[in-house]
Amino acid sequence: MRPDPRLRKRSEFQLVYNRGMRVPGRFVVLFGLAHTGGACRLGITVSRKVGTAVVRNRARRRIRELFRRQPATSLFAGDVVVNARRACAGVRWSELEQDFTQCLARLVTKAARDASQSGC
Repeated sequence: MRPDPRLRKRSEFQLVYNRGMRVPGRFVVLFGLAHTGGACRLGITVSRKVGTAVVRNRARRRIRELFRRQPATSLFAGDVVVNARRACAGVRWSELEQDFTQCLARLVTKAARDASQSGC
């Protein structure tokens, strides 16, 4: 069985950063690039500023679980890159979940608005 669809190559991340939409939050920053085919793919970046390897891996696991639980990911057909901020690994789960949900909802509405303006 194949693992979750993820962004793996630097060029895929760069494409989302350059052409996508940016939605900042308190604990994460989401970048999204809508496309027509396939499932919603996830890419996660956590810099060394966040903490040690253990802390960074914890932040990645938390973000992956948040993404898996969100029903909004079925509404957004595209690639999503999540940049974790420093407080992401140490904050309570409920606060992180609320922030992530709000950012994802704003990303979905931005994508819908851009699609309606471009005539797609």
